[in-house]
Amino acid sequence: MALQLNERIDTFESPFRRLDALIADLVPAPALAPLLMHVGEPQDSPPALLADTVAAHADSWNRYPPSLGSPAFLAAVSGYLARRYPGSRGRVRADRELSSVASTREALYLAASVAVSPSRPDALALMPNPFYQTYRVAAIMAGAQPFYLPQSGFPDFEIDLDRIDEATLARTSILYLCSPSNPEGRVLAPARIRQAVELARRHGFLVVFDECYAELYDAEPPRGALDVLAEIDDSPAWLDNVLVLHSLSKRSSAAGMRSGFVVGAAPVIAALNRVRLNGTACTPAPLLAAAAALWSDEDHVGLMRARLRARFDLADRHLGGHPGYFRPTGGFFLWLKVGDGAALTRRLWAERALKVLPGEYLTQPDPEGGNAGRPFIRIALVQDLPLTDEGLGRLASLL
Repeated sequence: MALQLNERIDTFESPFRRLDALIADLVPAPALAPLLMHVGEPQDSPPALLADTVAAHADSWNRYPPSLGSPAFLAAVSGYLARRYPGSRGRVRADRELSSVASTREALYLAASVAVSPSRPDALALMPNPFYQTYRVAAIMAGAQPFYLPQSGFPDFEIDLDRIDEATLARTSILYLCSPSNPEGRVLAPARIRQAVELARRHGFLVVFDECYAELYDAEPPRGALDVLAEIDDSPAWLDNVLVLHSLSKRSSAAGMRSGFVVGAAPVIAALNRVRLNGTACTPAPLLAAAAALWSDEDHVGLMRARLRARFDLADRHLGGHPGYFRPTGGFFLWLKVGDGAALTRRLWAERALKVLPGEYLTQPDPEGGNAGRPFIRIALVQDLPLTDEGLGRLASLL
């Protein structure tokens, strides 16, 4: 008998493999060095603090790491939360409502496994559209059907929770929200955060706030779920039905560390860690030590934001006159409306040796077959200033 694999895996899509197929027949413009602006991978070097701390803790590589995080890590994260989200100061119990995770991708994936109960028939997982692919994969593997939330469109991209009917909410097991969002850079308004939490508590589902881009903002720091929660609930149950995720990948240009943390109600954190202890790897002790040092330091984050603003200034200069351009509030992507994103992606590679990502590869079609991401491309502003200037100039020359 032939081996039968899980058919759910057949539904997975990689936007980057689709991109490879889209441009496979093309040769990048031979007169130009290829420039890659399609992947949101930080290109800035992480602060020296990372390597120095790992080296100083090299004697702990032989030890199994603690799943929740070391005392030093938990103390550093608690300090960060108190600085960044002052409303939460003194309210997060580090021993039961806070945990290290081996990247927010791990936590985003496992959150659906924790939230989707077999006793809830026809479970739904709500998520924005466009969205981070892990939300969809997590939902499918947990046995939930992805449900894509409508939004207002260019240039606000506001998610409208009012349009979700009661029957849908009754089937919902988990809601993913990202702020600042990937790829639009939209920041959730406090009223929308509050509404999401109230819906989750009324209908008994988990709302996951993915805030991995929280430190990548242009002007004012975006308010997070913890500050809003602290305002609306002063009881010990203030974290009920909520999971908040943060990462060092973008904040500290440390994507390779695979280190982040989650905050949530004690039963959710306990369930998450029970799954992690039985099925995943934990962040090694030297990397936990480095993570504690990075969460305790704000200087390198300020420098990162200054570099990001300079890149957005270049985008203003090159693209400010284009009707499909807007400067995002947060994140490091441009979500540029260009008419036919896939067609322009091919032209940019063939004629300008510039690789970007078609918006429709990050967006699921609606029931009528339309795709709201089709008119867009996503450009990652992760290169240094000279390369960013060069790439945006190549892009502007074809618009």
